[in-house]
Amino acid sequence: MRKIILLFSDLAFVFAASAQTVLFEDNFDSYTAGETVTSQSTGWFAWTGSASEEAYVSDEQAYSAANSMKIVANNDMVLDLGNKTSGVYQVEFYYYVASGSEGYFNIEHIFGSEWAFSCEFAAGTMTLNNDEATPPTYAYTEDAWLYFDINIDLGNDLITLSLDETELTSWTFSEEEGGGAGTNQLGCINFYGPAGNTYYVDDFVYTEIESGMIPPTINVTTASITTATGDDETASFGNTGEEEMTFVAYPIFDDNWSTKNGTKDGVINVDGDNSGNAVGWADEITAYIATRFSPEVVRPFMGQEITSVDIYIGDAPTGDITVYVWDKDGFIIPGTTNILYQVTHTPTAASWNTITLNTPILLTGDEIWVGYYLTAPLDSYCVGIDDVTTIAETNYIKSGPVWSEFGGISGSGNWNIRANVTGSSWPEWMSVAPAAGTVAAAGNQDLTVSFDATGLVDGEYTGAIMVGCDDSESEWNEIPVTYTVIVGIDDIVKTIATYPNPTTDIYNVETTSIINNIEIYNTAGQLVNRINVNDAKCTLDLSEYNGVFIININTVDGQVTRKVIVE
Repeated sequence: MRKIILLFSDLAFVFAASAQTVLFEDNFDSYTAGETVTSQSTGWFAWTGSASEEAYVSDEQAYSAANSMKIVANNDMVLDLGNKTSGVYQVEFYYYVASGSEGYFNIEHIFGSEWAFSCEFAAGTMTLNNDEATPPTYAYTEDAWLYFDINIDLGNDLITLSLDETELTSWTFSEEEGGGAGTNQLGCINFYGPAGNTYYVDDFVYTEIESGMIPPTINVTTASITTATGDDETASFGNTGEEEMTFVAYPIFDDNWSTKNGTKDGVINVDGDNSGNAVGWADEITAYIATRFSPEVVRPFMGQEITSVDIYIGDAPTGDITVYVWDKDGFIIPGTTNILYQVTHTPTAASWNTITLNTPILLTGDEIWVGYYLTAPLDSYCVGIDDVTTIAETNYIKSGPVWSEFGGISGSGNWNIRANVTGSSWPEWMSVAPAAGTVAAAGNQDLTVSFDATGLVDGEYTGAIMVGCDDSESEWNEIPVTYTVIVGIDDIVKTIATYPNPTTDIYNVETTSIINNIEIYNTAGQLVNRINVNDAKCTLDLSEYNGVFIININTVDGQVTRKVIVE
């Protein structure tokens, strides 16, 4: 089985040996027997973190004295192998299956959702579940230490499995267990305990034989943006890795508004109406069901608050359900992180259920997940869905440690989950382009940040540009933005002329209206000077200034703003 991926930087014990590098090794001998492995190691972790999944250090058997990792029924231990996509790697370990017991291990392309292969052990026969339609089998000796040597060549998409220094077979690594094209990525190794088993693992070594390319690595070169001009700004970042980087970019907004778009109620949803449809499973299942509302879906409602959630329940689940609102988690593997709200609810079957949030959730324009946790009985159909085309990257289910995307039934079906919002929405004063793309190795990307003061009053508005990317060490990056609005009306002045621009000293202002005064601001929004005019014309001496300045021209008919460059 599986669990949330740890940062690869957590894998300690790194040293170099000629052209090879040992990335992780563990003989368990420095640990205390009778205590859990995870309490003494920074590398291993239990699939979901459950106590029953924890393996213990044992001195009952050991290939190298004095300890090993003992796996019994329901133990579920995982080691992150770093999501490698290039290079050549070797995984070695000793494996002891007790007589009359079973054993199991797998290597996964993507933790918790895509298996490369697995090996099952029972009564002296090992079954290799790889890409072959009929899994091959091999003999092994019970009550003896078996030496496994697994070589993964990602550049050539090839895996070779050897047992006791005898090559058993090779196959295409990116193929999934059971067949079918998968991901050419080395994700993790998992030692799971089938019912009624006892086996041991010792002298585990994970080695980089040939270094792969440096994965996508983001370098944000724009620390922040501060503007009062309303002109487009540029936010930049680069990819210092050797592999192409994929990214998304979008704005999020802070709650510092003095202007609203008006009060309205609304519903955030991507599903259609329910006509009695629901999905179920042949076996009893306990799972999280969630709809992922993207920034594009949320943005029209930013500034409003989620006050209740609507969920369609088909057959009655076992007991109550728990309703959740979550913050987003990873870019590489979508999921949830912080619980923003949770509440227990007793559902009504074959009906829409409305669950009120006692503490409303403010929407800032960022991605948000809404869903519930339930236990569905045997042969029941509890989870309500619509009957329209399934929307990609929207419907998710989690029955283990990670979220998996629900692909619908023959391409149709979206979860019937909706968020009801109330309150006043915020003007969308900032936009970002492009919204997504790729950055070549050693390449750079400029984002154009545009501003719109429509509907705003004078004041300071803050938010951020959110940049998500497939840099596993920095998947989400925020660039703070401050926009100071110093002009409110621009279209009621009859005619106005300003010149020259750029200028070194003299700046002329002429209008058919009467100018009350002129205010000069720097780009930080600070007032530099105010000149009383009371005339239709004015000549400003800007010889003592240098740089970019904002000129507010206040007339009896209104206010306009100009940007002037003083050289």
